[in-house]
Amino acid sequence: MKQIVFDYQVFAMQTYGGVSRYYFELCSRLQELSNHEMSGRIVAPIHVNEYIQKLPKSQLAGSFRFKRFPGAWRLAHPFNQFLSRKLLSQANANLVHETFYSQHSVAPKKCPTVVTVYDMLFEEQAKHSHAYQSLLQVKKKAIERADRVICISESTKRELIKFLAIPESKISTIHLGFELSTDASVIANANNKFVNDSKKSTTKPYLLHVGYRAGYKNFTTLLKAYAASDYLKNTFNLVTFGPNPLTRDERQLIDELKLAELVKYESGSDDKLISYYQSAAAFIHPSIYEGFGIPLLEAMQFGCPVLCSDTTSMPEVAGDAANYFDPQSIDSMRFAIEKTVADSAEKALQIQRGHERVKQFSWNKCTLETIKVYQQLLCQ
Repeated sequence: MKQIVFDYQVFAMQTYGGVSRYYFELCSRLQELSNHEMSGRIVAPIHVNEYIQKLPKSQLAGSFRFKRFPGAWRLAHPFNQFLSRKLLSQANANLVHETFYSQHSVAPKKCPTVVTVYDMLFEEQAKHSHAYQSLLQVKKKAIERADRVICISESTKRELIKFLAIPESKISTIHLGFELSTDASVIANANNKFVNDSKKSTTKPYLLHVGYRAGYKNFTTLLKAYAASDYLKNTFNLVTFGPNPLTRDERQLIDELKLAELVKYESGSDDKLISYYQSAAAFIHPSIYEGFGIPLLEAMQFGCPVLCSDTTSMPEVAGDAANYFDPQSIDSMRFAIEKTVADSAEKALQIQRGHERVKQFSWNKCTLETIKVYQQLLCQ
């Protein structure tokens, strides 16, 4: 049985998160879906990750978990490098899948390596900030060093070729899987919590935004589009659900736009997020740039009409199951939202298409396509 090893990097950075979830799903499904030709193992000597705690000990090498704190990754990095090389030499690794971008690989000499590219955000931000230049150089070195590169969307693949001139023959596009919850009892429980929660932020119908808001996430344009529509303001609140409370600058803009009583912030568990998806009039994703766009699929799964930007990977992920707008145009965004929420037939069609679209993305499909990449490398 071939040993596929995932290195420590992302598990030393993320307690939870989409990137570490991706590698956890690959590792946990690899043996069964490869018909026991391969087995997955994570070498994360010092980590902060919750997902990999669920793996059997046979799939987790030399693991010590500690609580995340500022500077934790940098402090643990030299120990992780040293211990990983030692553990990898003992593990008889046949292939190493590097989980982030590093200056130096921990893979044994002559051991083939794979790296996954999630987006080209460093390259975009490096145009405007010298702080990203060093990160960009590390990323470039890691990608050029790898024997094979996986991109999570065709959009990311096109940008990778454009920015770094990586040969197309070296790149495979494999979409991420998706799974928030398909358990009927979990969904019903989430909905009951919403119905019975006297502390929910709004009893008025609402539009929903999910995730981070700063910079390219473009939340300020959504605020301005909402403020520009008397119909939207009179009919709906705007709820933003995410990990970080509204900043002072965001609150100031909300006050300037006279939206203080209309814009609500929420955060919490997956159950709570599900309930907000289920009851929203529409989900709006104003981001200018995405490497993939998991929230689009989350909204579709729970019967929420989707509106999103017509840029980068979003049309690739959402297909015909979303209505699109120009993320840099307040009028385009406002018009698309008004058109969708005012037309019950259009909303019903979007919900139906969303349920069909989300079926095209699964972790099993992602793992099977990744196994093909591993097989090609191992046969060389």
